[in-house]
Amino acid sequence: MKFITEDDLRILFRKEPFTFYDLPAGTRLTPGARQFLVDKKIPISDDPMMVKRNHVKPAEKKEEAPEKVICQDHFLLKKKTLQAQFLEVGLELLSRDVLLAEQIFDLERKLSNLKKEGREEEMGFKPCTGFHEDNMLEPFEDCFEITGFHAQSEKGKEILLLHRLRCSTRELAAEAGSENLNPVINRLSQMICLEYGGKTCQRK
Repeated sequence: MKFITEDDLRILFRKEPFTFYDLPAGTRLTPGARQFLVDKKIPISDDPMMVKRNHVKPAEKKEEAPEKVICQDHFLLKKKTLQAQFLEVGLELLSRDVLLAEQIFDLERKLSNLKKEGREEEMGFKPCTGFHEDNMLEPFEDCFEITGFHAQSEKGKEILLLHRLRCSTRELAAEAGSENLNPVINRLSQMICLEYGGKTCQRK
């Protein structure tokens, strides 16, 4: 049995400083050598505390999976909040435009089946000059900027309610990094155009 002394470690440390000491097989540390490593806060391969820490590491890695689940749950929670906004707007529109309210309720039902990855149901829509089957899934800017002028128009209330839903939906899409909400955003843009310009597409 060979003993590693404090002098042996000091010479080794001067040649090349180290942060971990792997005790060679068939050797032991003298009390002075062990104290030297403790003072330098250098872990030792046969140190019971080091063995304990090595056992903890795999458990720490296993915690990564639940974090992804939490992230997914966050998207679902935000989506439920968005669905509630759709229901509120639909309820408010019932006394003003029953057909428009029904379209909002229909979008809310589609949202309820929508996951962060993959759509379970296609968004029903009628093609127009700006949107059609080939581009309905793509991201687009607003067809036109909503201002106080539009708010004071005959359909100002409806336009603002739809625009607020569109902003909230776009915010969730950006936060989740998901393109699956684009059909909802584009459908809302269609509805805003119809409320403001009748059957004329306002997309430039």
